Amino acid sequence: MFGKHLANIFKPNDSNNVEFDNAVESTLQQDLQLSNQNQLRQYTVVQVDEMQKKLTKHIEIAEDVQNKNYSSVTVEDALTVTGFGKYNFGLLLVCSFTLQAMGMDLFGISFVVAAAVCDLEITMQQRALLTAVPLIGVVMGAQIWGYISDTRGRRLTLVLSMSVGFVFAALSCLAPEWKTMAALKLISSIFTSASNSGSYTLLGESCSSRARGRVMLLCTCALMCSQASAAVLAYPILPMEFSYPINFLNITFRSWRLLILVLAVPCAITAGLLQFFHESPKFLTSQGRYDEALVVLKKIYACNTGDRAENFPVKKLIPDNEDQTAEAQDSFLKSLWHQTVSLFKPPLLKDTMRLFYLVIVIYMTGSGFILWLPYVMNNLFYVLKSTGGDGMNLCTVIGYPTDTYMNSSNITDFTEICNDTVEDTTLFSAMTYGALASFSNLVLSLTCGSRKRSAMMCILAMSATSAILLNVVRIPLAGGIFFFFFIMCALSMGLLSVYFVELYPTSLRGMVSCVSMMVGRLSAFLGVNAIGALLSFNCEATFYGWSVLLMSAIVIAWFLPRDKQHDK
Repeated sequence: MFGKHLANIFKPNDSNNVEFDNAVESTLQQDLQLSNQNQLRQYTVVQVDEMQKKLTKHIEIAEDVQNKNYSSVTVEDALTVTGFGKYNFGLLLVCSFTLQAMGMDLFGISFVVAAAVCDLEITMQQRALLTAVPLIGVVMGAQIWGYISDTRGRRLTLVLSMSVGFVFAALSCLAPEWKTMAALKLISSIFTSASNSGSYTLLGESCSSRARGRVMLLCTCALMCSQASAAVLAYPILPMEFSYPINFLNITFRSWRLLILVLAVPCAITAGLLQFFHESPKFLTSQGRYDEALVVLKKIYACNTGDRAENFPVKKLIPDNEDQTAEAQDSFLKSLWHQTVSLFKPPLLKDTMRLFYLVIVIYMTGSGFILWLPYVMNNLFYVLKSTGGDGMNLCTVIGYPTDTYMNSSNITDFTEICNDTVEDTTLFSAMTYGALASFSNLVLSLTCGSRKRSAMMCILAMSATSAILLNVVRIPLAGGIFFFFFIMCALSMGLLSVYFVELYPTSLRGMVSCVSMMVGRLSAFLGVNAIGALLSFNCEATFYGWSVLLMSAIVIAWFLPRDKQHDK
């Protein structure tokens, strides 16, 4: 067959060349179709000419692939040559686990505080503050970690932050009172928060641009289910009825303290697993360390293909337009200021303002309302169990007086009304949301990796519509479902992370990712406190207003850069 003969003549040495494979496959399919159907003689002269032109094009592609010189290329082209294989899959799993470890440290505190309320003797105000402390830690540490990530490396940042974060998170299980626990959790969250940007940046800079969006969205699945993972661990641990006094600390070690320790362990595990992976080659080139970057690329190529590292076709890396060597002579504060200000100067200013507005809206909605999920679900199940909730929308359910609140109005002695039992419905609701969000994010990553802008607009539209429907539909269970879809706005967080990697130069990616996280968590912190007051004042108006806010985010998302289309 002529197609087979063509393959033998023009087959290149590079087994990863997609263009050649597509050319040969197309030719073979045409050749096989003609021979099997015996219709070659039926073609007109015009059709034969068209076939000859197509075949000539395939031959030209094959010759170009054969003769293409990979000896001197940019790091982005070199990443394409390494392919996508075992190394990238392993790094995807470890970065996903790192994000989940951070999420469990940040959001798992809500289950701990609910179970520790009696032992620590905390009021509702102190309970709210202790729950929000990790968000404050993210705001305090974000800019510093962004600077360290951009000047010292992504991998070093992750190993250091997760190791130290584990130590302070584990120590918090021995806190004798709530102020000590708050201080230890504040320090641990300052360190572990570095993984939120570091994981995305390391992963995105270690794979080709064609796979970057998809793997980063897959990585977000782990973050989306972090609260559900914490609930899964809390479900068997919190009901344990053991009590071990530790006299020199003046504490009693109970199940909630064990849960703190268990939630901290993943931080230590991820710090160990990261030792098996390499620094980002794009970071190394941005620092002018081209020889080190080439060594890393060779190792990635060998791991992905099974070939020897010496056979890597790239022999030399050349500077890319975005490679900017950091100025080591600048002082710490001057360099930190320079990197931060650079985000708000042309040509990055417009993209920064658009993305940061989206960060504020998405984090206030996704991270702000999710902390109210247990409260909303508890009220919903209580109403369904007691009255059935006929004719009630979700706001009526939220404002429904439960026995707990009626009893709390007659407080005479704290110990008489103290209840540290975490209901199964609270844990199950967190598990359900985590599973639904993770599955949705998985579908999103497999179908919309190259359509980020359209996907974000659809998610925001779904969330805005749900905010309206949970007011309009007067069926409690339906209102709870619409509330789930409303806070699904959090799915856009992964899409934002992809934009921060793609739109900014290597020397600023760590900084912009961390500053965006600082803005996001600060928005979530303010949102959590504002949501409580707004729901009490006028619940329905709150959701209608939030719907308008989400619609404004859709307008801003429309002006984001259009997605690059990669050839298949």
